[in-house]
Amino acid sequence: MNNHPLISVITVSYNSSPHIRETIESVLAQQYTDFEYVIGDDCSSDDTWQMIQSYSDPRIKSYRNESNLKEYGNRNKAVDHASGEYVIFIDGDDYMYPHALSVFSYYIKLFPECSMIIAREWDYRILYPYKVLPRTFYQFEYFDKGIMGGNFTNVVFKRTDIIEAGYFAAHIRTGDNYLQLKIGRSKPAVAIPQGLTWWRRRHGNATSEIFKDNRHLAETFGYRLELLDHDCPLNRQEIRLAKTNIYGLYMRMLIRLVLNFKFAEVYYLLKKLNVPPAYWKSILVPSKMQFFDHVTGDRPLHSSINKTALPVDS
Repeated sequence: MNNHPLISVITVSYNSSPHIRETIESVLAQQYTDFEYVIGDDCSSDDTWQMIQSYSDPRIKSYRNESNLKEYGNRNKAVDHASGEYVIFIDGDDYMYPHALSVFSYYIKLFPECSMIIAREWDYRILYPYKVLPRTFYQFEYFDKGIMGGNFTNVVFKRTDIIEAGYFAAHIRTGDNYLQLKIGRSKPAVAIPQGLTWWRRRHGNATSEIFKDNRHLAETFGYRLELLDHDCPLNRQEIRLAKTNIYGLYMRMLIRLVLNFKFAEVYYLLKKLNVPPAYWKSILVPSKMQFFDHVTGDRPLHSSINKTALPVDS
């Protein structure tokens, strides 16, 4: 095995025994071979660790935490265990299609300057692959429908950029989005077509727990506002518009929660995030979230590259 592989696949697991074998075997079945596989079990109380230990593939580097570090603590530890130039997170209930790493490696080599390779759904406005510069990245995120990966399995990160950004914030439940926004404000990314991995949304996993109520929006709105005030690639006028969008959306959401008698959620959100008086009028301003709707399929956003410049590795 290469001691310095191009890609490290990372699986963090906690009580993942119903699906962990399917996950591991999907990674080991990759057509692309220049990768290592880091598996970090977060002190599972079921037989997940025994299942992990049953594999003897030399590409696997596995460890078991002595105590439960929680999701992002374990992800950060796994990043430190990895030696690949790039990392992708395939959790203990996710799945990689056999061609996934071959395609990701192709775009890594085509766009070596990019810090993230983001696999996205079809968008009539974008002809993939599309190199996304920091200002465009933020315009998509603050004035449009977004461009970053909606879940970990769709994003390959340059490992040193995770470290440079301060790793994952353990106290933020949507730390993957926060990390992407931190990296994307100063480093280019490339958007590519999706269909390489499959993530499992099921009752009781981390994703379903986050979205069971609206409390997570306090931290989401909070860090999105915070990032506008620190090294933001948007200009001053765009920053003010972005804040108007966020505060307006936030206040209209509070009204909807009140009308639905969800007073506990309203109380929680108001404790976590206050609206400055200068933005109270934002409640009357419709959010501007169609920034790129002028782009059509006749002239989509695209990057000028020679698509046959590199072979797809196998």
